[in-house]
Amino acid sequence: SVSILGSPMQGQRYHAFRRKGVAFMPASRMEEGLIPGLSITEHFALIEKHRSFWVDRRQASACAKAGIERFRIKGMPESPVETLSGGNQQRLLLSFLPENPMLLLLDKPTRGLDLESSQWVWQELLSYSSKNTGIVFSSPELEEILTVAGRVLVFYNGRIVKDVPTNKIDIHELGRAIAGKV
Repeated sequence: SVSILGSPMQGQRYHAFRRKGVAFMPASRMEEGLIPGLSITEHFALIEKHRSFWVDRRQASACAKAGIERFRIKGMPESPVETLSGGNQQRLLLSFLPENPMLLLLDKPTRGLDLESSQWVWQELLSYSSKNTGIVFSSPELEEILTVAGRVLVFYNGRIVKDVPTNKIDIHELGRAIAGKV
């Protein structure tokens, strides 16, 4: 079962989770997070569209410029998102996250990124935790899990087989749990 602050959320739709302060960042940037063929500005226009019935192109352009600057995206407001590198696409997705979510759900947040980009992404994400945002993420990188997470949950055959603070587990024990050898 899933509940947020005591409210049952099982079977709820995406917008119900958003209203409760939950934000999601998918692993597949171009398949689930961004729309090929649209520019950075057009993506910001879609975000702004949720706040109003009308699209304010000047506001979307201003938001795109601010996002590019704040998240150090190497691109222009009119750049199609598919022309951005994977790291810059990830930075763009980060720029779409709400300012103060209650919970961030992240699916492989550094997938396909180089070390420098991965470190920058985690620096940004962990700044949320200093504002009391909970972060739940999945990663195939055991080192990343042990370096970034405070607690690790290992699922095997649909069940939690290990629930432990990361300072109480090493990479070998984690690997064994993932393989079902608990």
